[in-house]
Amino acid sequence: MALVNDIVGSYRRPRPVFAGLLARGADDKTGLVFLLLAMALGFVSELPGVSRDANLPNPELEAAIAAERDDVRPIEGAEVPEAMVDAKFSALLSAEIMVWFLILPLVFYGVAMVGHLVVKLFGGVPDTTASRLALFWALVVAVPLKLFHGLVGGMIGPGPALTAVGFLWFVVLMWNWSMNLRVAGWEARA
Repeated sequence: MALVNDIVGSYRRPRPVFAGLLARGADDKTGLVFLLLAMALGFVSELPGVSRDANLPNPELEAAIAAERDDVRPIEGAEVPEAMVDAKFSALLSAEIMVWFLILPLVFYGVAMVGHLVVKLFGGVPDTTASRLALFWALVVAVPLKLFHGLVGGMIGPGPALTAVGFLWFVVLMWNWSMNLRVAGWEARA
């Protein structure tokens, strides 16, 4: 429950919430948990869109799946989905898993390092752990909007509503990250 209260509090007063998080002794393990939580919920947010895309016609993907079915020998214990929708869903879901659990965590560690360097460039004195936590906490704070973005993408699809929610998610993420970096680099921590 404290995590939910901190997320809600970060929408109103992000700096005091992040300062409190650092004062409670958040470390790299906490940061990794935040990152994995954000990645897992980000993955969940993509499932409605994956389901929608699997049910829509996609001639290129369908041709690739059909060609692969002809080239692949069956593996014992593994079944090739018979229905094209199931095969498309499996292919799209595999791509989402790779993106959310392999690629994006590495990207966010790199982005956190860039944020650390930017704060140092402007005269701040953050430690690397606080810099990483700044980004990872901002990702967790923005997760509710990412989940809403996924619902809009799955139910409505591409269009102005999806763009507006995506923009709002990005603004909340950047605002929280910048406020967290300010705490990490310039404000005293208890």
